[in-house]
Formats: sequence, structure tokens, C-alpha cells
Amino acid sequence: MNRENLHAFTLIELLVTVAVIAILAGIALPNFLEAQTRSKVSRAKADLRTVTIALEAYATDNNKYPSSTLVPMFARLLPLTTPVAYLSTVPLDVFNTVDTHAGPFRSHGNFAYGARPIDRESRFALTSDGPDRRADHFDISLYPGYSESIWENPGSGFDYARYDPTNGTISRGDIWRVSDHNFQ
Repeated sequence: MNRENLHAFTLIELLVTVAVIAILAGIALPNFLEAQTRSKVSRAKADLRTVTIALEAYATDNNKYPSSTLVPMFARLLPLTTPVAYLSTVPLDVFNTVDTHAGPFRSHGNFAYGARPIDRESRFALTSDGPDRRADHFDISLYPGYSESIWENPGSGFDYARYDPTNGTISRGDIWRVSDHNFQ
């Protein structure tokens, strides 16, 4: 057999090819993961908007929002599905994982919902855990109503953290919808 007729890659050529592929994958993977997070943020915002519309329709018919005292927490939005179907199903929070900081009644997968005052629920707050997958809010059932001073003043006694996409998709903070003011 004549060596001039053999056409094969050398070990060096194969190693260079594998190295180039590894470099390209290293560049593409973070961009892919970032795109996944951005799409989840968009979905969480859309789901919160959908639930907000259902809450407003419920409040129009009942002169108050659903009670936020129902335990377990996932039951709080069930009045939106029955007996009148404002929603066919309550969407789940794509960012919610089991969070030990949220207390024993926080159920995996649900948006946090609170309404106040208890005797006549005239305002509500609804949150998604956001890309950091932690509930970075003070107990939402104590939500007192929107006030810039509450959000911006750490001395107010409330620890609300809003998600800010300008800090990247892993920034601390939750995605909020409240009856007094809706964040985008």
C-alpha cells in the first residue's frame, strides 16, 4: 500500500478542531441561557398580567378581591376559576422553586398573592420570584398599598425588592403586579 494514497487527519488537526468547537460552545452557551431567562421573564410578566385582569374582573363582580387569608397559599387564587371562570386555570410561576424563606404555606410553583385590608379586600399584590428564584419580598399578605417611599426607603420596615432587567437577568428582586401601580 502506498502512503501517498492515504488521506487522514493528524492528531494535531483533530485537537485544533475540537478546541475551536469548545471555544464556540463556550461563547454560545451563556447567550443561550440568557435567552432562556429573558423568555421566562416575559412569560412571568404575561402570566401576572393575565391574573391581574382576572382579579380586576372578579373585583368588578364582587366589589372586592379574593381573600388572601386562604391557606394553603395556592388556594388563594382558586376563586378566579370557580364558580365563575375568570381564568380556566391559575398559571404557575416559572421561577418559583421551593423557598425556605417564604414560610411553610408557600406552595411550589404558585405566584405569591396578598390582599388588604382583610375585612374588605380593596387592594392586592401579586409577585413572581424572579430570575434569582427567591422570594425577595416581605410577607406579601401585609402589603399596605403602593407608595414610592415604601419601595425606596429601607427604614420603612418593608423589604420589597423589584426586579430590574438593567441589572441583568440574574438581578435580585421579584416581578410585581399591584392594584395601586403595575410594574413592567
